[in-house]
Amino acid sequence: GHEKQHDDAHLGHVAQRRLFGLAADGVHDDPRGDEGDDARLADVGQSQGQDGRDSEQEAHSSASGLMGREILFSKDGVHLYATDVEEGGGTVLTLALNRHGEKNVINPAHTSAIVSALDVADAHPRLRDTNDKAMIVTGLSLDDGASSSDPRPPPPKFFCNGLDLDWMMKNGDSVPSMIESFCSGVLARILVLPYPTVAALNGHAIGAGLFIALACDYRVMRTARGFVQWPEARLGMRLSKGFAELSKAKVVGGGVGGGAADRDVLREGILTARRYGSRDALEAGLIDGECPVEELYGRAFELARGKLPESGLGLDNFDPKAYSQMKVEMYTDAYRALRFGKVEDVPMSRI
Repeated sequence: GHEKQHDDAHLGHVAQRRLFGLAADGVHDDPRGDEGDDARLADVGQSQGQDGRDSEQEAHSSASGLMGREILFSKDGVHLYATDVEEGGGTVLTLALNRHGEKNVINPAHTSAIVSALDVADAHPRLRDTNDKAMIVTGLSLDDGASSSDPRPPPPKFFCNGLDLDWMMKNGDSVPSMIESFCSGVLARILVLPYPTVAALNGHAIGAGLFIALACDYRVMRTARGFVQWPEARLGMRLSKGFAELSKAKVVGGGVGGGAADRDVLREGILTARRYGSRDALEAGLIDGECPVEELYGRAFELARGKLPESGLGLDNFDPKAYSQMKVEMYTDAYRALRFGKVEDVPMSRI
């Protein structure tokens, strides 16, 4: 069997590609067996040792100890929290993707749960009458059911590891519609949310995970563990129109000098399937900051609080509808392709 020709677990995608051909439009993400990534990151992570594990547990505890946090939604491993900022009255939402047994891969159940959480963010009575909001999207667990003295596992090492290969292998004919639902229901929606958004990357953000991060306005990534990657070239596949336009829209100002540097990042990242650790991702302009995992949620929270439209930015006449429309104007091609594009369409310069 061809599955035994390669020791690299990532090339298990070849089996899927042969099964589906181009039916899934070449939008396949790295498989969930990322143990090889950990080995490649071993040198970086060795300095953590037991201290690193302890600090990760502190990160989990500190996130759980935030005051004034209320859970508004919980379904299928997706949770929505609201935290009131003590000074100024704004609210920071946290969309936590906690399907850790599946490494947060994207499938219909996960997509549906995320869409439902976003619906709650739009309509919950606690949030309906305030414009002073921001949202964090993360794979960190914010379960505060246990006391800080209880043993806790370290924070998960996957933000989102892409599309669900197991589901795709069993549902070949439904793969295009699943990807389209993810693009229109999750990515397009996060892209133009009527308030600022921050992705807190607690680990690997591969393929679909990278696109969730790019849909957010700002990105902060943990150091020492985790990659961001466009994996399609490595798998012998093309990008879908929506993923390509989102990448072009958000890889702007990357690198010193902009312009040609932006093109270099897209060329290198997409055409070589390069894996970017946090430092390389920062230098390429793919993220806005990096920090140890024990500081990640706090860093993202402070960034989100600083971007609260009224209390953070002082936008006295802030209009959420206009803010969302402004994002559509900024990212027109990406929004149009994500919201209305079809996975099997031949790429066009415009839809």
